[in-house]
Amino acid sequence: MERLTISMLFDNPLIVSAVIDRVLQTRQDAIYWMQYGRFMETRTRIFKTYLGTVTGVRAGSIIGQHDKKPIQERKTLGSGITEVAYLGDRHQIDTARLSDLQDLVDKFNAADDNGKRAVWDEIVNFIYDDFRQALLMAHKRMDIVVGSLLMTGKAEVHLADNPDGEKMLNIELPFHTITPAASVKTTFITYMQKQVQELQPKYGKFAKMIMSRGTFVKNVIGSSEFSSTFQMLLGKERFNLASGLITSQMASDVFTGIGLPAIEIKEDFVEDQNGDNVQIYADDRITLLRSDDVLRMRHHTPYRVKNPLRDRTYNRVQGQGDLLISNIEDEEGRYIEYECEWIPEFIAPNKIVNLDLTTMNA
Repeated sequence: MERLTISMLFDNPLIVSAVIDRVLQTRQDAIYWMQYGRFMETRTRIFKTYLGTVTGVRAGSIIGQHDKKPIQERKTLGSGITEVAYLGDRHQIDTARLSDLQDLVDKFNAADDNGKRAVWDEIVNFIYDDFRQALLMAHKRMDIVVGSLLMTGKAEVHLADNPDGEKMLNIELPFHTITPAASVKTTFITYMQKQVQELQPKYGKFAKMIMSRGTFVKNVIGSSEFSSTFQMLLGKERFNLASGLITSQMASDVFTGIGLPAIEIKEDFVEDQNGDNVQIYADDRITLLRSDDVLRMRHHTPYRVKNPLRDRTYNRVQGQGDLLISNIEDEEGRYIEYECEWIPEFIAPNKIVNLDLTTMNA
């Protein structure tokens, strides 16, 4: 059997593919945007996107036996031009870490056939996080972008090291936005009931309302109307919901009982490039959704798939939106790089309703 080397670990496509498969199969990291859609390929980087690609099915016409059938034209929902975004980072494995890896490689080569399996697991566990970073960073960026779009209808990404703060991504969706006045704060539950009833003929039945934990505490269970009006039966006793024991499920049961959508609390965070935790779902916003299936992550095949650089080994990760992993070595260590071209495309953003509570909470 050929002796294992560090170069083989990073340059042999079969070995790299095996490590990537292990990471994908065993990682516990949640990818939040995938709750709301899946990948879909686009053949061109710039493409036409429809701002609402699905309409409700209208009732059919009742006609006489020999009458001519009326023509039902599809409504124009509006369209725009969008472009996939480039994503990419380089993850360093420094020389000190490579030296530790070399010790494991030497141990693998010195082991007999029975011992190689255990040492191989040690090697994979050692480089696991390096590949995990490369495989997940694009997903984590899209977690932030999709979370911002869902809660505000807008998303911006700035180039971190650009002194001019140039916007690299700027998306705005045509949500229907409602801005409650400060005067409705004491009757916010009743206000939402009225809004949902008025919206249903045009937007359909909402399955859920998503909000941050802070919004839930401040505007739902913290509402004087909620605590003074609604009660829950617990056995033979009536439990006043003004107590601090209210869960989101209890509040959701109350809401669905009075015709409001179920509540889904979002309290997810992603670590940004500065090491700070970013709250994905904004406070002071409530978004009404008819279902979770609201977007497609459009992906385009990166240029280097067809025109690879000669000094690189590339691995195209299956099922991950043409995510491309490569590596290169210099005097300071090795670098695992990823690149991909993704953009979230919302299927029917004109059917999503957002409540902006900033004015009410001011």
